[in-house]
Amino acid sequence: MPQQDGEWSQVSRKRGRIRHVPKPKTDVEESKENGLGIQPNPNPEFTVSDIHKHHNTARQEWQISECWKTLRDLLATALSESNHPPITKAICFGPGPYDPSNGSFAARRTAHMQTAAFCAIVDFLESQYDRNIKRVIQEPMFTQIDKDFCVELGFEVADTPDAFPMVDEHTLVYGIHMELRTYYLALATLPTAFIGGGLEEWEKVVDFDPSLNEFIGPISTMDATCTKYPFPDMNYTFSSTIMYWRKGDDAPNIPGSPKTSLPETSHASKQVSDVAQALEGLNLSEHASEEKAPETESSKHSEKLVEPNGCKESKPPTTVE
Repeated sequence: MPQQDGEWSQVSRKRGRIRHVPKPKTDVEESKENGLGIQPNPNPEFTVSDIHKHHNTARQEWQISECWKTLRDLLATALSESNHPPITKAICFGPGPYDPSNGSFAARRTAHMQTAAFCAIVDFLESQYDRNIKRVIQEPMFTQIDKDFCVELGFEVADTPDAFPMVDEHTLVYGIHMELRTYYLALATLPTAFIGGGLEEWEKVVDFDPSLNEFIGPISTMDATCTKYPFPDMNYTFSSTIMYWRKGDDAPNIPGSPKTSLPETSHASKQVSDVAQALEGLNLSEHASEEKAPETESSKHSEKLVEPNGCKESKPPTTVE
């Protein structure tokens, strides 16, 4: 098809709609975006109802998976073994867009699966605590349609970097396959629990690129002072992911992880004050640049914080197409 305003148009097989696909980028253009050639979708294809359909499919797959069965047992073990501070807030960082600009099925599926896993974890914790947990999500790659979907799912949608300073000692921080500098910002104040890249993998990255050593401190502290559990993988969606749980003063001493209350890192206050400056070095990405689907969190958005109506399951589609 001929070019229209710098884009290629191609016919989508889905319901016969025309879909606008960005023209191929040059290496220089990609490097100016985020190193992965991905950007917020300028022409979203899906409605909120469409996104609910895709999410329900992923949620159902997650609920019957061996990964969730294993993780649920690990969560029960973590709650029984760690006398941790209560979790009152859970923040999901950078799951990726639900309608990516490159039309990638793998990227869309990963975003839904990571979101479904997060929701299942919080649902389980709520059932154990017998109270609601505030849910926040931050992903600058979201379109407004993505944000509207998240609000209907029960999230408070935060603009980058607004969710970083929300983290406190009663927070669950969840961020799969993000970059080390993003973890550094998200863990400026160390939380009750953290699900993300573990120290062992990041030490390999730092060995290869010593310039990143200044960002590894928060994860090093958590690795030294928290109880660790391996997060089960599901077709590489959660590869190299670790679950860290803070131990309270009365928690039993576990070999290799000293009994202590988890302190904030020595540079916590500096990290918070330098969030805006550090974000400039993220290169519009909150995900690791190797072996990951391109559902990355980019730099600051102009949209304001969107308040949800409460925690809800993904609604069945309301339209018939």
